[in-house]
Amino acid sequence: MKIIIKILLILFTLAVTGLSQHQNPFDTVSVVSETPKDTLAYTLRDTVITASGVDSVINYTSSDSIVYSISNRKMMLYGKGQIAYKQMKLISERIDINWDTALLNAKGVEDTSDIATVKFKGTPVMIDAGEEFKGHELLYNFKTQKGKITLAETKADEGIYYGSNVKKIKKDVLFISDGRYTTCDKPDPHFYFFSPKMKLIVRDKVIAKPIYFYISDVPVFALPFGVFPSKGGRRSGIIAPAYGENANFGRYLSHLGYYWAMSDYTDFALQTDLYISGSYLVNSNFNYKLLYYFEGGVSGTYKHFIYGEKVDPTYRIQTGYNVNIRHNQDVDPTTRVNVNFSFLSDNNFKLTNYLSEALQQTVMSNATMSKNWEGTPNSMTLNISRMQTLTNGRIDEVLPSVSFNRSQSYPFRRKKPLGELAWYEQIGYDYRAGFSNSRGKIPVTILGIKISPGTQAREVNDFRRDSRQSLSQNTNISITPKFGYFNVTPNFSFRDERSWSQFNIPKRNDVDSTLIRTTEKDFVPSGFLSTGVSTGTRLYGILQPNIFGITGFRHTLSPNLGLTYSKQVYGRNIGKKNMIANLDLSNQFEIKTKPEAPPKEENKYQLLNVSAGLSYNFAADSINFSSIRVGFRTNIGDFLNIGGGSSFNLYKFDKTANRVVNKFLVNEEGRLARMESFSISLSTSLKGEKKTTQGTPVAQDTAQEIKSGYYGMYERQEADFSIPWNLNFGWNFSEGYVPNAKSRSANINASLDFNLTENWKFRLSGNYDLIRKEISAPSVQIDRDLHCWVMNFTWVPIGTYKHFRLEIRVKASQLQDVKITKQRTTY
Repeated sequence: MKIIIKILLILFTLAVTGLSQHQNPFDTVSVVSETPKDTLAYTLRDTVITASGVDSVINYTSSDSIVYSISNRKMMLYGKGQIAYKQMKLISERIDINWDTALLNAKGVEDTSDIATVKFKGTPVMIDAGEEFKGHELLYNFKTQKGKITLAETKADEGIYYGSNVKKIKKDVLFISDGRYTTCDKPDPHFYFFSPKMKLIVRDKVIAKPIYFYISDVPVFALPFGVFPSKGGRRSGIIAPAYGENANFGRYLSHLGYYWAMSDYTDFALQTDLYISGSYLVNSNFNYKLLYYFEGGVSGTYKHFIYGEKVDPTYRIQTGYNVNIRHNQDVDPTTRVNVNFSFLSDNNFKLTNYLSEALQQTVMSNATMSKNWEGTPNSMTLNISRMQTLTNGRIDEVLPSVSFNRSQSYPFRRKKPLGELAWYEQIGYDYRAGFSNSRGKIPVTILGIKISPGTQAREVNDFRRDSRQSLSQNTNISITPKFGYFNVTPNFSFRDERSWSQFNIPKRNDVDSTLIRTTEKDFVPSGFLSTGVSTGTRLYGILQPNIFGITGFRHTLSPNLGLTYSKQVYGRNIGKKNMIANLDLSNQFEIKTKPEAPPKEENKYQLLNVSAGLSYNFAADSINFSSIRVGFRTNIGDFLNIGGGSSFNLYKFDKTANRVVNKFLVNEEGRLARMESFSISLSTSLKGEKKTTQGTPVAQDTAQEIKSGYYGMYERQEADFSIPWNLNFGWNFSEGYVPNAKSRSANINASLDFNLTENWKFRLSGNYDLIRKEISAPSVQIDRDLHCWVMNFTWVPIGTYKHFRLEIRVKASQLQDVKITKQRTTY
């Protein structure tokens, strides 16, 4: 019977358009599912309902029943009805469709199980082109693709929109009456923007006028209009400023500016700080990126600060700037370009209230192009570098340096060797050549200079300007045969270097004490010949105690002995030679423990690594032995790292002459050596287990995305509430034992963050100098998760940059500038 009813239903549906409008004995056709779990699903083709103007397939299902009124051309879906039409999908407990008018009406039904209040269940949910709309009742016209939602809720990106009525007048345009916009997903949101009139342009923006801001249903402020973004990713717009006050420059607006998303590959931001005293700061940032090919940008800052009033004797104006240029590009699989250049005024580190900028007193710039030839050992590097010291104005530049390198090659080796290599097949060589052009601007102080005749002589600060060009070549030949358990490596190398130098030096004129400049030139050729041999092996000691779960103990001793002879064959120091012997010993101690359960493998642990080294110079006329160098490191489990080192001198130190003399301590004082230096460090990093989501552990380390454009005024790492606690601790101690110049340093650095509750996180960090008994750079950070808001508190209690800052702001990125901030600094 069920099959017969379905067949009749299909026949009646196909005949709908051919039936007249007069009374028909079959006025309605009803199909009812036998069980609530059944779902009736049918498809209406456009050939059936072309009279309504619908131009696409409509799929519909229902879990209870579907009723057709053939004479009125109406259809009713009861029980979890679903309609799918083009990009629109609708789910509702009750859906009515009039095919003559192409009008759809969907609504929920009264929930009779809730006797306390009148509630509805199965209220309509519509998804249209990726946007979700919820409401009490929905009207939709298939022909015009316009609709109206009563008491609606809409989600777009991170925002949620509510309205007593929502009308869709175009494909991507909605009108909302009595609308509320928020990013809080609570049924009663903690905050929202309310407007009697809202216009939503899907995946673009929301325009409202007027607009009122509510917190906990309490109005806070009002604006004549408001515009909110409703799309993700980068977008152009005004950068909201912050308001504050500075003791030196008065009240100010900071970070006022505009962000321009120029294209999919470029963006630009311009910001300014404006002070009531007339001081200002301008910052610009241009970025570009083409995925998999290149990325870079140009950023810069200009500072103009006015101190005091014009009538004050301390009145002054200070300006400063900084410019950064960066570019990274893979030209092809074998060629890469990296550029990172910075230019700063010498006083830039002084014109700042930020600790990070104040500590930057040396600026390194670098541009490198590297090229290798695939399938060959050849490579080339072109480099330009610049180092600027802000404290004294010194600049050192390399413009440019070019180097060619051929890595280890074996000219006599067969292409496809079979069996062991012959001795001559192990002969290898490498070759390096380079050219560099460098120049320097070095500060000097000249005493007794008269600026003009008759004036008093005084101290003058100036710069010496040096330039140097050098050309060098170096080749090395080696062979590594194996004799039993020993690897023997003889080698031969030759290096040629030629340099041309020019020095422009400011000096005092002995005749009239004026400042003059002299130029000196120099040319230095030099050649060095070096040869030597080294040999090494490994010795193993193994025990199998099988006690306390330890199944094996291994000691690996790696001795290495080398002898090197070098001589300068031409140049200024022709005949100068060195012959040095080196002895190095490396010790590694390891254990194995039983597996926790078969068939797991045994656990391996490194207990201790200890190394020692000593050299002897046969060419020196005295003090031939170097200091004995000792280093050690070990790990205790996965939570404590210990490392350090020391050096010991075999010779006596003469306090009267204040130098080391050629007398062995064992002969003079009866002891083998004296300690020159000692250092030790301990560090640990511990953290609690990260919270899991639906039984899946959250990754411990999340890669930080490279951001482009404007992302807020105070960029800082957000608190991770999923980690209950995290401890980092380090202790360092070092001491020098030169008799007449002892030195010692010791400090502790530590950081701890922990969750007081699921929503409170504390982060503490600082350093303590154990010698000076001083605390440096302490910091306290407190974060509070307020659901859709977040609170950040930062406090530096002491030091030059002591300050506090409290901020409460909305979490959502598109509303990051909706916040309240309170701060105070020493300035």
